[in-house]
Amino acid sequence: MAKLRLFANLREIAGESRVEIESDTVRGVLESATDRFGPQFGRGLETAKVWINGEPAGLDAAVGSTDEVVLIPPVSGGSQPSQAIAPADLVGFVPLGLALIAVLANLQGQANWAAFAVAAIAVWAADLGGTFERRRKTFAPLPVMIAGAAGVLAGHTIGSSGYGLALGVAVVTTLGWAVAYEDYRNVDVFSPTLLTAVFAGLAGASMVLSRSAFSPDERAIDVFLVAVIAAVLFGAIAIRMQQLPLLDPFSVSAIAAVLASVGAASLWDLDVVGYLLVGLGVAIAMVAGRGLSSMLRLGTVSLTDLPPGAVASLDGVILAAAIYYPLIRIIL
Repeated sequence: MAKLRLFANLREIAGESRVEIESDTVRGVLESATDRFGPQFGRGLETAKVWINGEPAGLDAAVGSTDEVVLIPPVSGGSQPSQAIAPADLVGFVPLGLALIAVLANLQGQANWAAFAVAAIAVWAADLGGTFERRRKTFAPLPVMIAGAAGVLAGHTIGSSGYGLALGVAVVTTLGWAVAYEDYRNVDVFSPTLLTAVFAGLAGASMVLSRSAFSPDERAIDVFLVAVIAAVLFGAIAIRMQQLPLLDPFSVSAIAAVLASVGAASLWDLDVVGYLLVGLGVAIAMVAGRGLSSMLRLGTVSLTDLPPGAVASLDGVILAAAIYYPLIRIIL
């Protein structure tokens, strides 16, 4: 019988950290464990990493009575194998790198900013695709990338009308993809692809328009960057310090976004009251983005498990970006 070792939410669902399962393959061990602990355990397996005796393993890997199969969810903590920690730590720097590139691109002019927006959306879509693949689900990143690029191009070339056009392009692209490829017609595949394509298209157009002559404030995009970077940064700190009382990641992210917006507006002598309301809108979008993130990346709404993926923090940023241009047009 193979030995199965569990961490984090899988351990909590099972009620024990070590069990013995009779099977000769990893796939068999996971299926038997799901039958034993229920469908919630099975959903947790979709994003878990599998290790055998300290080495990554596939589903078809053989296991014997002396082997230990270890399941590591996206956030495990505690005594997980040391090999799993280093890659996760490196991945944690990806959002920081994107934030630095965003600031530099914004300083280099509209063309560079537009190019960055396209690249960021492409990275986000590819990361979502990888997350779905690890859950053994189907997702189409390319329509999302096309919608994002089309949104940027529409906003750059035709102005405010490009925001509405971006929505139409996202819908048409996703529908066309489903018509061309039968595997993408299933509602479980079509729905998340359409949803993310719409957000990508609107975010692309919104980011370009917020930095163009159509923006009600030439520094609006600067305030947006300050707000979302602060929200992501302080939210990440709060997640890693959840043992401290009254340190809720959602509240910390929201408060950081609002205070950062107001602080930036005060620093640059802008409309403080207006940006207070804008900051509230960004904060709400960032928190809603966390729920969207868990639905897309975990397949369920979870307020405790950190969604997997190198740029999961972009989920809330993309949602905030999608509403930012109409938000500043209404408020400022």
